[in-house]
Amino acid sequence: MRSALQSTVVIPAFNNAALTQQCLDAVLRIGGCKIIVVDDASSDGTLKMLAQFGDKIKVIAHKKNCGFAKTCNDGAKAARTEFLVFLNNDTIPQPGWLRALENCAKKNPQSAAIGSKLLYPNQTVQHAGVIICQDKYPRHIYTGFPANHPAVNQSRRFQIVTGAAMLVRRKVFIAAHGFDTKFKNGFEDVDFCLRLGERGHEIHYCAESVVKHFESVAPGRFQHDKHNVARYRQRWFAKVQPDDLRFFLADGLLELNYEGQFPLHLKVSPELAVVDAGRKDALEKSYAAKNRQLAGLTREVTKLIAELGGAATASPALEYDLMRARLRKLVRRAVPRGAKILVVSKGDNALLELGGRAAKHFPQSVTGSYAGFYPADGKAAVVALKKLLPQADHLVIPQAALWWLKHYREFATFLKRNARLVAADKNSGNIYKLHG
Repeated sequence: MRSALQSTVVIPAFNNAALTQQCLDAVLRIGGCKIIVVDDASSDGTLKMLAQFGDKIKVIAHKKNCGFAKTCNDGAKAARTEFLVFLNNDTIPQPGWLRALENCAKKNPQSAAIGSKLLYPNQTVQHAGVIICQDKYPRHIYTGFPANHPAVNQSRRFQIVTGAAMLVRRKVFIAAHGFDTKFKNGFEDVDFCLRLGERGHEIHYCAESVVKHFESVAPGRFQHDKHNVARYRQRWFAKVQPDDLRFFLADGLLELNYEGQFPLHLKVSPELAVVDAGRKDALEKSYAAKNRQLAGLTREVTKLIAELGGAATASPALEYDLMRARLRKLVRRAVPRGAKILVVSKGDNALLELGGRAAKHFPQSVTGSYAGFYPADGKAAVVALKKLLPQADHLVIPQAALWWLKHYREFATFLKRNARLVAADKNSGNIYKLHG
């Protein structure tokens, strides 16, 4: 006799019908669950596509766009199983992913939420747990690490896991009133996990549950970042405790030697960080060269796929690669060699490879690396740029970040008054000459 299904997979969908179908095909092929798709007022034929699945899935359709939190909450209300599994529509679950989550929940009865290992299409890590860093902002740990690295292959507790592929006990979800709808397409999972922690529940990462993820391809995914960051700061900044160093130390990627007198001796794995001491040793140069070589190969693959019939547009990852290639051409035409450039980068080092032009992340930390979060509002964005004006003569806003100009109004006004637009392309981005 077949046992009753324990999990309902809730898939929030907004446009990207092809990705949603790809996700559903994978979930149905693996089986072992009920499926609810909540369409958040898509305009691209998503509902017509969903109708083809018949009674294999349950569909809930919003008449107006409500955002991630309410979409997931509505799906949860329609579920009756012990577990809810929230799954982004831009994912492809791998065989065994759901059984691993369920087994982890049974093995850890104090756990309320359990997150999967998420991999980029190139088999590097996108999510293996979320840490609170020393600046009190949440970030994914070990993003970009190889999928088989020992640090990401151990299931364990975190304060936060991503909601892109997350199992939650349904009774706990209901008691916590679900995701907070005051967050808009960002930080809902962070806030939810921290609220569960306050209630005494545990949050776990399950390394055995593997899901491929095309990260953040939904339209308008980052439009509300300044609102979400402000709300996160207001609610959690005085409460959260950083835990990043604890994981780095436990995983052997950071070592401290207290013997003798100060200064301390630090040993840092080059996989985790490089030491900014005004120079690069041979090992760091080797890593940089390999990264440039890999980036070049990726661009060549993208170029070949595009030339073989434009198929690259079917993949968000490849489309993003094409955008980077177009942006580099635009920079070469509009910016002289030797220029010093700030790039709104979201930490993407490949965007800094601009051929003979010194490029840095924006916004950035005091050490010059990517800050790890967007400015809280337009005024904060202006302050961040003003601090860096002595170090740069150009600003590049890639196509993927042009939403800054609408949502950081003070920042856009500052650029109009203090910079000159030297190049603009809707498929590549904008380039500004800064007046200093």
